[in-house]
Amino acid sequence: MECPDFNISPETQKDRTPFRFWPLVLLLFFVAFVMPLKVQAQTFNPLISFSVESCTLDVALEKLFGEYELNVAFSKAELSKIRIEAYSCSYKSVDEVLADLLKGTDYGFKRIGKQYVIRKNKQLADDPDATVTKPAEPTVEVVKPKTEVVANKTNDTIYIIDSVLLVKTVMRYDTVVEVKHEVRTDTVFEVKYQGWQIPWPKFRDNGWFVAPAISLGSAIFKHEKAMPEPENGKVEVTPSSAYGLGLDAGYKHERLGVGMNLAYRSVRYRFLLEQTVFSGDYYVNDTLDMYYTVHPSGDTTYQYILDSTYVPLTTTNYAYRDINRLDYLNVGLFATFDFVRLAHFRAFVKAGASVGFLVDWAGSLNAGESPFHRPVAKEEVEPLRFSYYGGLGCAFKIVNCVELVPEVHYRVTNGSLYRAGFPFDMLMRLWDFRLGLTYYF
Repeated sequence: MECPDFNISPETQKDRTPFRFWPLVLLLFFVAFVMPLKVQAQTFNPLISFSVESCTLDVALEKLFGEYELNVAFSKAELSKIRIEAYSCSYKSVDEVLADLLKGTDYGFKRIGKQYVIRKNKQLADDPDATVTKPAEPTVEVVKPKTEVVANKTNDTIYIIDSVLLVKTVMRYDTVVEVKHEVRTDTVFEVKYQGWQIPWPKFRDNGWFVAPAISLGSAIFKHEKAMPEPENGKVEVTPSSAYGLGLDAGYKHERLGVGMNLAYRSVRYRFLLEQTVFSGDYYVNDTLDMYYTVHPSGDTTYQYILDSTYVPLTTTNYAYRDINRLDYLNVGLFATFDFVRLAHFRAFVKAGASVGFLVDWAGSLNAGESPFHRPVAKEEVEPLRFSYYGGLGCAFKIVNCVELVPEVHYRVTNGSLYRAGFPFDMLMRLWDFRLGLTYYF
């Protein structure tokens, strides 16, 4: 079957010639209208390099406009309150640069034509073309208290409290990861006037305690039986001093304290003897010769030739001085009561009784023969002495559980210091000053 031969006339062929170039026309139309828009869009969002020091956000955006003439609309009153860290980037798009600058600020942006509009994220939430930045991270607070108490010359107490506040941590990602911390330190001064005060330490004055002490006193002697006065002489006993070492131990609760004590006490007094002995002041007869006469009656009479010699008066003075000593070991009981009780001071009354055991003695006594003095014999001294005392004291707290305790006692000794056969009695009264330290367990 043969195909028919269609013959097209020259006129008809001339009318169809323009339709051959329609694809070319469409291509030129695409290049003329579509490609410029794409190029224009790429030119409006170019790759830029940008850096800025730490400043407020409005200053950074103004610098971005000044360097690249980018129109950015924003509220200067709002962005001037937002401070950003130093920022630097290389070859990033404008959108990426704005996103970095607004990161963590609760602000985003929308590009309208050749202009960027900065708004809060909640205002751009429903706009699909807007860029919403990541909200700000919550502030992490790290407080490191540091308190110092300083007492100045006006006796004020100054509290210095340093608080370190970690505001935020900013991380920038570029060629190198850069981490910056913003730290603000607040120092608070609290001044409180408390008047004139002594910096007393915290103190404890209850419970078991020990109290070593030293004592110094003055003895007074009383006599119920008068001392015998020797002929042409005198004997004197003068109190000298008394000293001792002691250790108290006991228990104290609130105002009342009880305990036992052990003490060594030495009592000393002066012994004075003055004795005068006279001899002579008389005549001594001496026979020089003797003769006799015989009478007719046979009696014989003896005759003596006598002479006398005068013996002059001789005076002998005896004077003797000695320090007599009686040493005792005392064991006793005592009780105290605080009638004044303050935070760091107390005053108390004290009463007690003790038994003294004679441990040593030395000294001299008067005698009836020359040289009219002799050593004290052991048998003449009472081996035991009972005494009782009362007094006042106070305590000053000096460290955590130690107090300084001065006391004054008046002590009475029952009976004489010497036995009944002694020529005179000695009743002792003693004023005693005591200084000790009390330590509480």
